[in-house]
Amino acid sequence: VEVSADILRELKKRAEDELGRIGGAVITVPAYFDDAQRQATKDAARLAGLEVLRLLNEPTAAALAYGLQTKNNGHFAVYDLGGGTFDVTVLLLEDGVFQVKSTGGDSQLGGDDMDRAIANELLEQLGWLSADKARPRSLVRHPKLTPAVVRLLLDKARALKHALTNQNAVEAEVPLPSGGTRIARITRARFDELIVPLLERTGATCRRAMKDAGLKPEELDGVILVGGATRVPSVRAFVKKIFGHEPLADIDPEQVVALGAAVQADLLAGQGRADEILL
Repeated sequence: VEVSADILRELKKRAEDELGRIGGAVITVPAYFDDAQRQATKDAARLAGLEVLRLLNEPTAAALAYGLQTKNNGHFAVYDLGGGTFDVTVLLLEDGVFQVKSTGGDSQLGGDDMDRAIANELLEQLGWLSADKARPRSLVRHPKLTPAVVRLLLDKARALKHALTNQNAVEAEVPLPSGGTRIARITRARFDELIVPLLERTGATCRRAMKDAGLKPEELDGVILVGGATRVPSVRAFVKKIFGHEPLADIDPEQVVALGAAVQADLLAGQGRADEILL
């Protein structure tokens, strides 16, 4: 709670630097948070000196950002792949009322795993990593592969991942154990191969969430992408394949939840008609 309060306190300070006085705040939480976790979030906000107008489920916030509340009714899936976690939520919108029908997720899956997959590929190219197929590929224990070198390697891997969003092949200088550097190359096709197991894990979670909601993909009215890792082209293609819908991705996936919270705050502050939406 204290750590959360420190984060909220810093966000409050940044908002005050930009806007002056801050009244209330809408804070988003994962849809699967239980009552104790939600109360802990409110406690953290109180410690940070914030008045909580409302706690808002993150997938609902994303739906608000896209203005989906203007539709009469429908089912929507929210596919949220962040840096370290994955969540999927199925929402029902009925006459302005948002209701969470099912949730699922994997707290140990995200864009960071893509970075590690690229880092392992680079190490294998340079002969640092054993190509033993019987064991999972992992960063090899090499005397010169210090935590600092691993951090540098993961930073390079992340930069390559970002570059592969728009390019078909990229290169990077990778440090050698004997000193110096060597150029390693990775193609988008190879990157797509490396992350197939990660995408399949999200697929299993999505299918389970749809089953829990009692829906088939063709019964969905839309799919929303949330989280920076959903910028990866093969992730978007995979989501389309799983749900049978071209996902909504017009809004920056890293900002869509915050924008939805802002829409809700605007309504609660009396700038819009708060009676139009029930969450």
